[in-house]
Amino acid sequence: MHAYPHGAKAWLALSSDPDNTVKRDWDDLHRAIWEQLGLPFGDTAFIDSFNQNLPDQVSLRQHPEILKAHLFDGIHTWGDYMWAGNKGYHRPDAEAALARLRELDFKPRVWVDHSYFQGNMLHNSRYGSMPVIQDRSGHAYPNPAYTLDLVHAAGVRYLWDGSITPVLGQDRPLSDWSQQRARESSSLDTSLRLAARRMRAMTGAEVRHHDNLAYRPHRFPDGQTLYTFQRHGVWEWADIDGLGALLAPDRIEKLIRTGGTCIAYTHLGKRHARRTNSDRHITDGTMRSLENLRATWQSGALMLSSVSRMLDYLVLRDHLEIDSTENAVRLVPDGIAFTRITPDLLQGHRFTITGLRTSGLRVLGDSGALAFTTEPFGDNAITIAFQ
Repeated sequence: MHAYPHGAKAWLALSSDPDNTVKRDWDDLHRAIWEQLGLPFGDTAFIDSFNQNLPDQVSLRQHPEILKAHLFDGIHTWGDYMWAGNKGYHRPDAEAALARLRELDFKPRVWVDHSYFQGNMLHNSRYGSMPVIQDRSGHAYPNPAYTLDLVHAAGVRYLWDGSITPVLGQDRPLSDWSQQRARESSSLDTSLRLAARRMRAMTGAEVRHHDNLAYRPHRFPDGQTLYTFQRHGVWEWADIDGLGALLAPDRIEKLIRTGGTCIAYTHLGKRHARRTNSDRHITDGTMRSLENLRATWQSGALMLSSVSRMLDYLVLRDHLEIDSTENAVRLVPDGIAFTRITPDLLQGHRFTITGLRTSGLRVLGDSGALAFTTEPFGDNAITIAFQ
C-alpha cells in the first residue's frame, strides 16, 4: 500500500494557535490563505478569552461568525485564562465552553494546550487529565481543573503532546544516527538546539520524538486513551513572520524528497514585536512561501490538509486490511478515533493500494459494503476514492 494517495510524496498540515490574533489581522489571513490562495488548512479557535494583556483577541464568544468563514478543526484549550486578573478557572468554565460548542454545532477533533494554562493535558501542566490530586503525604483531593472527559465529549481525539520536533518529516522510520544528524546538520541547527535546550529547562523533560511516528496512543491518568501528536518548527519562528522561513521552498523540497508528514507549528495572528505598528500583517517573504506551497500542492507531489484530516487518514490507513484472495479492502475501526466506519467519515479520502483488481473489488466497512470509485495506475496500483 502507498503511504499517501497516488502521486503524493509527503503531507503537510498547519497547526496555528490563535494567540494575539485581532479581528483585522484575522480578516487579512482569511482573505489571503483561504480565499486568495485556497489552501485547505484547518484553523484553531479560542472559545473564550479573558486575557487582559490581549483584550481584543479573537474568540468564538466575541466572533462566532469565524466558524462559517473557513474550516476549523481545533480548540486552544477551553479559552485564554492567562493574565486574566481575578478571573479564575475551574471545571464549570469548561462545562460552559462545551455548551457553547454545542450551541455553535462545532465538534473539534483536535486539542492544543495553551501556555501555562492550569487545565492543560500535557504541555507545562497535566492537571486537565487528572481527576484526583494527591499530595506527598498521601492526601487525595478532587481536581477542579480536570476536564479530559469533557474534551472527549466535545469530539476531540487528537491532542498535541506539548513538544516541538526538529525532524522534518514524521510517519517514516529514523535511526538513532539519523535523528541526531537531523538535529545537528539541519539548516535550523542553532535555533533548534537552543529551542530544545530551553524546553528542557522549562519543563524538566527531554524533547520527545515519538519514534518519529505521526501519532501515537497515549493513556491518560483518568484511564482514557487518545492519540497525541508532535508539531514541527522552532519556537522563535512561531509567528506570521517566521512562517515564511518555516515553509520556505527549499524546506518544502526537502520534505518531499525525504517523504513523510509534517504538522507545522505557528501563530498566524502573531507578528514579531518589531512590526507591532505595521499596517500589513502578512510579510512579502511569508506570502512568497505560501504561493510556492500552493504551486507544489497543485502539482500533486504534496498533500495539504487540516491536522484532523491528516491524522484521520493515517489512522484509517494504518487499520486498513487488504485481502488479495477475496479481492477486498476492509476498513477496520481503531477504537479510539473511530468506533465505526461509516460513509460520512470517509468522504473525500483516497487510498492507493497494490495487489488487487478493479474488477470485482469490494470495499467493506464494519456494517458492510461501501460505495467507492477507483482509478488504476500503471504500477499495479489502484486508488480507492470516497465521494
